[in-house]
Amino acid sequence: MKIFGYQVEPGTRLCEYVKVGELACFSDIRIPVLVIRGEQAGPTLWLTGAVHGDELNGLWAMRRLFWDLAVKDLRGTLVLTPLLNPMAFLARSKISPLDYLDMDQQFPGNPQGLYSERVAHAVFSELRDKADYVIDFHTLNHLFSATPYTVSKIVPGAADSTNKTALSMTRAFGVYPNCRVDLQSASGELPGATSGALDILCMQHNIPCFMAELGGGGRWDEPVIQVAYEGIQNVMVSLGMLAGEPLAPRKQLMITKRKFLRSNVGGLVRMAVEPGSFVPAGGLLATIYDFWQEVDRVYAEQDLFVIAACFNPVVSSGDRLAFVGYEWHEAE
Repeated sequence: MKIFGYQVEPGTRLCEYVKVGELACFSDIRIPVLVIRGEQAGPTLWLTGAVHGDELNGLWAMRRLFWDLAVKDLRGTLVLTPLLNPMAFLARSKISPLDYLDMDQQFPGNPQGLYSERVAHAVFSELRDKADYVIDFHTLNHLFSATPYTVSKIVPGAADSTNKTALSMTRAFGVYPNCRVDLQSASGELPGATSGALDILCMQHNIPCFMAELGGGGRWDEPVIQVAYEGIQNVMVSLGMLAGEPLAPRKQLMITKRKFLRSNVGGLVRMAVEPGSFVPAGGLLATIYDFWQEVDRVYAEQDLFVIAACFNPVVSSGDRLAFVGYEWHEAE
């Protein structure tokens, strides 16, 4: 098997870099690629991370798993591209200062395009031909704290079996909250365009894929990193790549409707809720202050599950205070 032109033999591991561009100062722009190929045949699971440069927890979980996993225990191939956007990573930002594009809206990319489009093309061209399954790791931005959760999307044009397999992978990942998003009816919950998103494009090519959202950006969150580390192994067990049984909670929350809650005023916010908590209708969510007085209180208009809450206390009118589920059910 060749990955980005590197030959990977059964029973070996690869740690290399792939050139994806050049800077004006003549330095190469490279992304790391890590591959473990088991001695026994099996599927290829591809893990991606840091398509937004401040999304770090998945990156570290991948690195840790790569060196902990024994080649002899693996059936199939595990491919990691943990740092897709090195220029945004260097800038400690969601987007690259080279072109100010969101790389996760550029897939399948353009080999003659801007920086982000070229990287997207280089990665997706390889992934499309080699991957049987994909997990796409993200975080919320650095202004938020969030409970680890998954997002599996019902994608128009994808085979029913692809949509179902992606859902089963999210369940195997093993976190309690899981968002199930039907792109034909989703509204008010997606912060940007969905065209060009890696997970959606994988699904359209009938490569089952889901997003693992792992806490907040710009910082290590060790408990969340451990959740990701265990979740990857759970998925690998469910796909027959590792022996054993997936370790999943007895019940999982399946969230089918989500939305952002926004501030109507500017000031300093003190959140009254934590990510991962349920809030009944009428419950206090946040209080906003100026330097003299309390200026607003935000209450839940309906029963809510808090996926993410504002971590940075500075808010202006229209800023997001929380990301919440408002329709859900528990599943065994």
